[in-house]
Amino acid sequence: MTFLVVLILLAAIGKSSAPQTSYDVFQKALVKEKAEGNLEEAIVLFQKVVDKGDDESLAAQAQLHIGMCYEKLGLTKAREAYQKVIDRYPRQAEVVKAAKEKLALLQKALAAIEKGNREFKITKIHTEKSRGGYLSPDGKKLALIDYSEKNFGIWLRDIASGKEVRLLRSPNEIVDCFWSPDSKLIAYIDGPNSVSIVSVEGGQPKTIIEVDPAVRKAGDYVWPMGWTSDSKKLIFQDKAKGLFAVPASGGTWEEIFRFPDAKKAKECNEWLTLSPDGKFIAYQSTQGNNEDIYVMPVKGGESVRITNDPASDSWPSWSYDGHWLAFNSARTGHSETWVIRITADGKPGSPPIQATRGGGGGVWMQDGKIAYSTRKNYEHIFTANTDGSGEIQLTKFNNWNIMPRWSPDAKNIAFVTDYGEEGGLAVWVAPSKGGNEKFLAIGGFPIWSPDGKKIAFSAETGRIGLVKAKISIIPAEGGEAKELMNYDGFVRFLDWSPDGRSIAFSYSRGKDVKNPIPDSRIDIEDIYLISVNGGLPKRLTQMDKKGFQFTSPRWSPDGKTIAFRSLDYEGWEKGSESEPISIYTTDAEGGEPRLITNELDSWWFCWSLDGKNIISSKQEKESKGPGVADQRLYKVSAQGGKPEKLNIMGRMPDFSPDGQKIAFSRNTEYGLEFWLVENFLPIDKKEK
Repeated sequence: MTFLVVLILLAAIGKSSAPQTSYDVFQKALVKEKAEGNLEEAIVLFQKVVDKGDDESLAAQAQLHIGMCYEKLGLTKAREAYQKVIDRYPRQAEVVKAAKEKLALLQKALAAIEKGNREFKITKIHTEKSRGGYLSPDGKKLALIDYSEKNFGIWLRDIASGKEVRLLRSPNEIVDCFWSPDSKLIAYIDGPNSVSIVSVEGGQPKTIIEVDPAVRKAGDYVWPMGWTSDSKKLIFQDKAKGLFAVPASGGTWEEIFRFPDAKKAKECNEWLTLSPDGKFIAYQSTQGNNEDIYVMPVKGGESVRITNDPASDSWPSWSYDGHWLAFNSARTGHSETWVIRITADGKPGSPPIQATRGGGGGVWMQDGKIAYSTRKNYEHIFTANTDGSGEIQLTKFNNWNIMPRWSPDAKNIAFVTDYGEEGGLAVWVAPSKGGNEKFLAIGGFPIWSPDGKKIAFSAETGRIGLVKAKISIIPAEGGEAKELMNYDGFVRFLDWSPDGRSIAFSYSRGKDVKNPIPDSRIDIEDIYLISVNGGLPKRLTQMDKKGFQFTSPRWSPDGKTIAFRSLDYEGWEKGSESEPISIYTTDAEGGEPRLITNELDSWWFCWSLDGKNIISSKQEKESKGPGVADQRLYKVSAQGGKPEKLNIMGRMPDFSPDGQKIAFSRNTEYGLEFWLVENFLPIDKKEK
């Protein structure tokens, strides 16, 4: 990826004699922070926005970013920067909340770690296009699972030389790998959920656990949870029974712990793992109304709650010396690996300590390091002529850019990018012919008013821990957003009516929310309309289909019809949909829905400017890329029919106002990066 266009534009701005606004400086600072990784210069620019102080909202965000830059640099000045947000900008509630959360986490981490003379160190092991990987406990080999339908199997990659050999072929998809502590054996799960073991020296694998298809169909399956420390037995959990061990050569199951109440264990999502000395079991559970980590003696006794944070803490993993537990947590806003000391009597011996920066699912190495992986997934906004020619990449420095929407004058495109938190979204705007990308607001699903003067957006969509169905409207050039609607639940996929009077959106909510939209259905996503002047939302979708979700409303150009997407969510979860993902249309005033197609499964689509076609996307049949990597645009008649392939690879289309161009997003890079982290633990007194 190159940032040449951005850098040239910045140079041109620097040469201009026109005075720079705080907004301009803020954008330059974001480029320094996100695109170039030049945190020191970013801090200087953010500080200029703070010092000028002519826009309190922007100044508060700049001060927050100063703290984030200091934190990435590993400097304690981050605490002071976050505190300034809290002290100086009490009216900026969202930014203050973010600062408080970051400050609390930072203070915990700093209190837990004495740096000593060791340097926190992260090392990249390997970058992989699409295969999942698992590092051996001795750190010498990486087991790679090939997910290709015609090429199921496991490869072994030597870390030092980079050479690979194929360990085995399989007729079934391989789901997961589990190394023995001595790095000589690999247990793996195949598609039918049987468990087999293969030697790293090769040879015929041996199936040691056969799963009854009827048991699996009932949702009761087995899953390896580690090995005994001598590498002779595989430890696994039978979801309906408890924790067991089986010899690596196969044979009789040895009971370690049987659930006293299997139904309750399943309801609490309890997964168990045995300590290396065999004395304790660590497990995740929602028994305390939040997912946390617990430790209990194998031979009976009270469980001890090890973590107690509003974020979800899950998948505990013992270090090989049995003194530490690693676990997944999203307490920073990202899924990351944290560790906590466990005393000899099975109690917490330290505060939680953050081990990775942006990588959950970490596993221990024999030498006390942690191996983990991060997903590389870059998606950008493009424009092209309707025949696919004249393609231009608009976005440059945020990694993930989606949901493009043209302004009515065709000069700008609003879009969504990540906000630096897991699930956090932000609305940005970029010139449609290329140029500086500008931050507009925290939120998602932006839509322009027909006159191009305003943008409505879902103000809290995707933020972790937030369950507010909130729609706000902001001036298109930036400024103060005004709230249009605020209920409990989730809102997404907004669209503004061509006459400017109404906004369509999809909404869902659980049964326990205190302030739902009146007439809303529990756990069913429906399409609603609300006047831009406010008032009570009106439910449009009246289809009585149990377990279905109705999303993604899109007005036809003449405003008479609304297209939307349906999904048999309940059936999809069980793997037996009663109806494929479909696109319907209905009269804007309500009425009987009409099926258009069930061959395009994307969440996002748009109308052609003449109202004759609907444009959406689907995964190419021969695609080798995961997720959204190889999506292609298709068009289908608004009256129904067979979708027709377009010469554009991408998804989330939106037509320009003159109908000559299409904006869309496309996955440009994807894959996994494997890392090792060391020196994240506090200095032991014996080391001083």
